Amino acid sequence: MTEEEKLADHYPVYHNRSKQRYMKQKVTLFIALFIISGSLLINLLTTPDVLWVFYIVGPVLYVLLLVNHTILSRAHAGSKIIFQVLALSAMLIVLDTAAGATRWSIHYVIPFLVISATLIVTIIILNKPMKWREYLGYMMTMIVLGFMPVLLFLSSLSLVLWPSAITAFYALLTLIGMALFANRTMRNEFVRRFHI
Repeated sequence: MTEEEKLADHYPVYHNRSKQRYMKQKVTLFIALFIISGSLLINLLTTPDVLWVFYIVGPVLYVLLLVNHTILSRAHAGSKIIFQVLALSAMLIVLDTAAGATRWSIHYVIPFLVISATLIVTIIILNKPMKWREYLGYMMTMIVLGFMPVLLFLSSLSLVLWPSAITAFYALLTLIGMALFANRTMRNEFVRRFHI
């Protein structure tokens, strides 16, 4: 065994994880740009009167965010959940619009997506009560997002009331539950953060 091999056994090779993560994010971005630009070029050269490229752009941008922000990033889990809700909502709206704008995404899918995300954050807080302080802002953001479908209905962007009403009702129940079951420290933190 040579001297270098002996040293390699005692001193493992140092890998800079943040540099590797950054490189993976750049590769993912390049692949996404390649797919989008290639699809756009093919679409414009073959059928310029039918823009099917949007069926590809939405999912590719969503996968880009999924990989770069949710899988590879070291962001907080609450931030990842909120970004997933926003990214999935945007992708669904793009697909809905490309398919003829029947608004199925706004009427049904997005309200239940918000309910699911709020439930996930609630479960995280219940399973890790010592970390409730970290998730309080994210929970409040999800509660605010829970009332957004009602605003979409009131502005006539959504024409189906019951999914929006269920989402707002669930957000309200979550807020009431937080107020009722929170300990004094959590209530004081809530008042301090939101100046109530």
